Amino acid sequence: MPSSSVAIACLIMSTAVSAQHWTTEELRERTAGFHQGTYRATLQQIAELLANKEHAFAALCGTIQGDHREYMLKIERLLDRLADERWAVREDAERQLVELGARALTLIADRKQHGGTLEERIRSARVEQAIATRGTEDEDAAIRLLRGLVAAADYFGQQPQLASALVSAAGHTDPLVVEGAIRSLGSVGDGTDAAFLVRRLSHLDREHSGQRATVLGSLTRLPGSMAMDALMRLVEEDALTSSELLGVLLDVRQRDDAAALIEKLANGADPVVARIASLEWPRVPEGTALETTMILGDRTELSGPLLGLRSDSISIGSVEGLEAVRVPRQRCAALGFDSADVPLTEGDVRLFTVQGSLIVGRLSSISETSVTISSRIFGDVEVARLDVQGIALSHELDRLIGASTEHDRVRLVGGEVRDGTIESLDSEAITIAAGERKETIPRRTVEGLLFRRPQTGSRSDELFTRLDLVTGERLLVHLGAADRQRLGFLLPGVGAAVVPLSEVKRIEFGVGGGALWGFTLVADYSENAVFELDDQQRVVFRLDDMYGVWDAECLDNGNLLVVEFALGRVVEMTRDRKEVWSFEKLKNPYDADRLPNGNTLIADTYGNRVIEVDRSGQIVWTFDDGVKPLDVERLPNGNTLIADGKRDRVIEVDRAGEIVWSQEDLEGVWDADRLPNGNTLITQRRSSHRVFEVDREGKIVFEITGLSNPSDADRLPNGNTVVAEDGKVREFDRFGNVVWEYPVAWAVEVNRY
Repeated sequence: MPSSSVAIACLIMSTAVSAQHWTTEELRERTAGFHQGTYRATLQQIAELLANKEHAFAALCGTIQGDHREYMLKIERLLDRLADERWAVREDAERQLVELGARALTLIADRKQHGGTLEERIRSARVEQAIATRGTEDEDAAIRLLRGLVAAADYFGQQPQLASALVSAAGHTDPLVVEGAIRSLGSVGDGTDAAFLVRRLSHLDREHSGQRATVLGSLTRLPGSMAMDALMRLVEEDALTSSELLGVLLDVRQRDDAAALIEKLANGADPVVARIASLEWPRVPEGTALETTMILGDRTELSGPLLGLRSDSISIGSVEGLEAVRVPRQRCAALGFDSADVPLTEGDVRLFTVQGSLIVGRLSSISETSVTISSRIFGDVEVARLDVQGIALSHELDRLIGASTEHDRVRLVGGEVRDGTIESLDSEAITIAAGERKETIPRRTVEGLLFRRPQTGSRSDELFTRLDLVTGERLLVHLGAADRQRLGFLLPGVGAAVVPLSEVKRIEFGVGGGALWGFTLVADYSENAVFELDDQQRVVFRLDDMYGVWDAECLDNGNLLVVEFALGRVVEMTRDRKEVWSFEKLKNPYDADRLPNGNTLIADTYGNRVIEVDRSGQIVWTFDDGVKPLDVERLPNGNTLIADGKRDRVIEVDRAGEIVWSQEDLEGVWDADRLPNGNTLITQRRSSHRVFEVDREGKIVFEITGLSNPSDADRLPNGNTVVAEDGKVREFDRFGNVVWEYPVAWAVEVNRY
């Protein structure tokens, strides 16, 4: 063959090879969808990659493989050298970090906060600032690409080469890359990858619950006996928390080789896990998947048939060109179903639990220790009386607020109440005792029952899955089984059950416990008013002419505790404005809380003190060590949390006045709440205009910015955050989206109950 023909043939062959396998540069050029910032665009890009799977595979594996572990080790060595005793070594390490550290800003920021020496922290701060000044556009683009590629890997099926690349990517400095790589490893890897996941789990303490859940979710998807053996060892070694065991149980029920592990969990020491593992769950034909609308964290929606529900992901079908989309659980705010409502029938009551659930059924009896209700879902069940908030017998009753810490209450038709101890109930009457006197009240005249409310104790950070059913029931449950037709779960204090998905209206994940009736109390400083909204944003109660009102809360007895900043007093009044208690020896107070012991904790702001006052007006505790308290809170451990505007800080002090925790450098700090998980929710007014959550080490784990002079923020049981601002009150979900809003001239306090 002439040389020219050989050259042409080689050129043709070279072009064919190039057309078959993308280069790394071609991969970057063809994946612009990963840089658009929306999940829908990411899914569209993944579908395009799958359509070109053979061409993209080699470049995708190479890009994911990277040099992540080597890079992280080098950065950690350089960070350690910032504390070297030799000045020249410290200088060189700082210079190299400025040049190389743009991919490792999270590590540098952590060292800035927690470095062992002052110089180490100062140098880390300088490195961070220098990198920010220089710009990180190229590095940011590389990380966005890698996040997209590890997410795409989840759809490529079992591929040893890709699994090896994902293990490498698990050593990246970006936490979202790491999370995506580990999640996809469950789909791409095989049993030999189980050992890596177990090692990874052993390096994560239980405070890293989200990362541990991702590792376990991946491990439960790996095929073969090696993965099941690894899970069995973790259970036998008591290496998993109760919530982790529930996640494992939910996932392995979808396998054919998990009978031994499920039996092990059913016979285990954890009563919640054992009960739900014992739930009868016979295999049924898959059937037709139910259509669902998935609401994502950015409030966009994906619609399609629900194909699967796991501890770490949810699968729906036919979205953006993908036959099945596996959406990480933390991206999903809720699932909605178009199921028709079923109205209450005559004789149905609504039982509200302290945990926050609502059960519909027939009320059978009440004893000294329990309430018996006949439920369509749970059958005849006895619920411990201490676990019951109240019972609405009337279908029209919209609230049961006003429970007492001293006695039960029977609310009659028309609003009149009887106080005492509810002793018994039958089909005709309710018996209530008050001292030596007993009264039998015809059942037909009763609207609702409120049981004695326990004194505030320790709070739980336990999270649930919320199920809203077609019957109006609201169940906060632990899921333990799911397929295309059914959900199996445990409702704490009630029992385990199975419901068809066709009877579910909505599923919401990661919801905290606690009963809410949907009422919002707002203090409006500009209008000198306190008003209450119902769940339809209707003003159902209003107090005007409250001079300089800065704080208000609804007490257990239904009264209001109001701080009148301009008058220098704190007053408790009934809803018809009758004053029942007040304390006036104050200088422009900003906050007051009624304590479980009946005393009142007050931020005497311009008196530069925090005081606890008893019912007789005697001051029984004081903290006045150079503070200007804007907000105060008595914690379950007896300590007091103070937002100190004088020194721009939040402090926790014990009964002796010693500071046991603090968060400093908070210009414009205005409010601080300790959350059930031990973190602290802080509001900064003026300069920062933000609300943020910090852990015990001071690391920011959640933040809402761009607010309008916020004065107060509360974390709700469902995980949302309600904020009082100039001009409005807004509720934000855990992704920072506004989900509820009400206009107010100048909202300074808001609370939801």
